[in-house]
Amino acid sequence: MTITTQHETFCNNPNISALVNAQLEDDSRYHPNLGGVTRGGMANHYPMTVTAMQAMGASDEQVVRFIKSWPRQRALIDDHLHLEDNHELNDGNWVNYLGQANKLREFRRVFLSQLAEQSQQQVISSALTRMQFGLPMGLFHPLIRLSFAQMHGDNGLIADALAYMAIRYFNLYPGYQATHQDSNAIDMTAREVWRSISQQFASQGVSTMLPNFPAGGSLSICERLCGDSKVHRLVTADGFSVIADNLNKRVIQLCQSAVQLYLYEPSLTTLHAVTACQALADLTRSTHDTGLESKVAADLWQLMWVWLTALYIEKGFPTELTEVNDVSEELLSAPSWQQLFDRALDTQEVHVMKMAFSCKWLYDEIDANPLYRLAVAKMLGIA
Repeated sequence: MTITTQHETFCNNPNISALVNAQLEDDSRYHPNLGGVTRGGMANHYPMTVTAMQAMGASDEQVVRFIKSWPRQRALIDDHLHLEDNHELNDGNWVNYLGQANKLREFRRVFLSQLAEQSQQQVISSALTRMQFGLPMGLFHPLIRLSFAQMHGDNGLIADALAYMAIRYFNLYPGYQATHQDSNAIDMTAREVWRSISQQFASQGVSTMLPNFPAGGSLSICERLCGDSKVHRLVTADGFSVIADNLNKRVIQLCQSAVQLYLYEPSLTTLHAVTACQALADLTRSTHDTGLESKVAADLWQLMWVWLTALYIEKGFPTELTEVNDVSEELLSAPSWQQLFDRALDTQEVHVMKMAFSCKWLYDEIDANPLYRLAVAKMLGIA
């Protein structure tokens, strides 16, 4: 089965221009990582970026300018990489092949077949349940791509994203065991848990708290801390957990925690903390057939909390993070979101445009927190 055959019934989104619909359909012919390099390869931001640009009000002319300036090599799955579908994978065994890059087309076929028989909610919930321990892999790009695919609505795009997640899978949470909230526990906020962690590190020292603290870059450290049992215990201190009953509250807290980390230290890892939280929040929304099942969503947010805390520790467990009350009214009121969008679109930079989109989405859909606007302004050099 060829990629073209899989997408003969591509479902155009009527709210997206014909140009962008065509670009998204065509992009399915390309490997989801640039150059077809899977492990450690840079994500192909192309389909996510043109979708974000459209949502930010970009004209077709602006999208065409981005298309013409796209500088990186996308590898064609057929002509460049010659990946084949030998029909080894099926509904019953695909999880046994997770992490195998050469099975990309087989994963896509399996997920596309499932989407033809079940709702998008059922397929996404089931797939994310089975791949939950690889949630942060690829700096969350498979998750982010899945969110954009669901926003569009085409089954083929969703299958592409799930197949990408499958080939990038690696268990980053070895030994992790989910905890259930103690009914007698103090209902601490995420920020309060981080303050407690900061105090413990300050009083006991890093070498005592985490004797095997990893060396390396920010992403590598975060990934390794996700599998540290001591970090697992820290994030559930005083009974803190994400469950179906407190899911909405925790989503607000964790999304704010992500943007606070970005404001503390703008970087690729903190930026993707924000865009990943936005993606998971979008997939979580319980709107008819498109929201994740609440139990699945709660488990995924608990794992997101582990990763965010790993990032918080990697950034030096700061005591003070920007709060709403720290920001002046003048800065919070200007510039407008549309002005920020216009500036972001002018940059034509993939991360800048996606971050602007994510922050506005979080502001509109999760919590009208002015820190999201401040983060975009800071990213653009305005604040």
